[in-house]
Amino acid sequence: MRILIVAQRYHPFVGGVETQTRLFANELAKRHSVRVAAANFEVPKVPPRLDVLAENMLVPQYESYVDGDVPVVALAPSIGQRLTMLPIAARAIPILRRYRYQQLLAFGFRWYRMAWLNQLRRMAREVDVIHSVAGGYLGWTALEAARAEGKAFACTPYVHPGQHGADAANVAYYKNSDAVFALLETDKKLLVDLGVDASSVHLSGVVPLLPETSDPLSFRERHGLGDAPVVLYVGRMVEYKGYDVVLKAARRIWADFPDVHFVFVGPGGDPDASEFQDEKGRIHFLGKVSEQEKADALAACTIFSMPSRFEILPAVYLEAWSYGKPVVGGTANGLKELVEGNGAGRISTQEPEELTAILKGMLANPEEAAEMGRRGRQLVEERYTTAAVVRSIESVFEGIVQNAEQEVHQTVN
Repeated sequence: MRILIVAQRYHPFVGGVETQTRLFANELAKRHSVRVAAANFEVPKVPPRLDVLAENMLVPQYESYVDGDVPVVALAPSIGQRLTMLPIAARAIPILRRYRYQQLLAFGFRWYRMAWLNQLRRMAREVDVIHSVAGGYLGWTALEAARAEGKAFACTPYVHPGQHGADAANVAYYKNSDAVFALLETDKKLLVDLGVDASSVHLSGVVPLLPETSDPLSFRERHGLGDAPVVLYVGRMVEYKGYDVVLKAARRIWADFPDVHFVFVGPGGDPDASEFQDEKGRIHFLGKVSEQEKADALAACTIFSMPSRFEILPAVYLEAWSYGKPVVGGTANGLKELVEGNGAGRISTQEPEELTAILKGMLANPEEAAEMGRRGRQLVEERYTTAAVVRSIESVFEGIVQNAEQEVHQTVN
């Protein structure tokens, strides 16, 4: 098959969706012709209120490149297009001043459509199926391009209830796709409840992306952890993922477990360095690290804790389980099914007292916590291997491509 993957962001942008997209693209490229078209390759270096504008209109002129065997096309408007868009961009100023997000989103769609519809249509003519992991304006434009060229179209919505993806415009986008991928049964149920035809929703999943080896002992030596219990947080330093709640829990846990160390790994956000201060050196803020360092941290920790409010199937949970670590997850839709439903950890709200109690319980009962980690490892080995997940996506592609070809044949005849 000839496959085009459309993404809002792609490597070297660091994030869960971006990492999974890159893994699927490179794995599919072993058997198929794969191209990626992406709009952004880095976090916009702008104040928080301007990030939507930056991703919608102030798109840098990135260069296209080749990622392994996958050509990556930078969806950046030409200089001529930018000049044409200047009068339109000026109209966004009053919208931005009032920060009317939905109006800005609608404006962004007009911008994207003008800049990239023809480009996406040209690429669509050369492929059999388009898979969009972008929602909103870019996803809508990709769908329009696929329909204009008679190509099969699939999307992975990554709906985060209460945050994004459940609005009427995006739901219409899912309904008009030939196939929609859900990560968990709860994710599938959410899409069906939003009005998406159940027959078009398919379970896929994500894959833990880890280096071949890890070195937990060296990690402990590098960071002065010794033999102490370690609670690890890996994720962007944003409040909805709960890094700040883990910090608050640390100071409560030390009352009963004074030797526990807390390690924080991840980019983004603007955390106050003073938050991570501890006179006894039990808090370690590492920021953005290499994939190898992250793997070493996961292998070295005692408990993994990321009590996120907005996730579907965080790959980092699967990565922690790959090393047999118990997971403390958050209350985001589907995580209770994933974590507690498989006996592989516990779920906590972002109340520091509740997280503290759960972590203390695990620290006080290490054998029980280790058993949770073993169940998590078994879950990953059975359901979330690269081969299993990518094959499920391939089979769906094959079905919708065949349907699209039959429709074109019937139209011609």
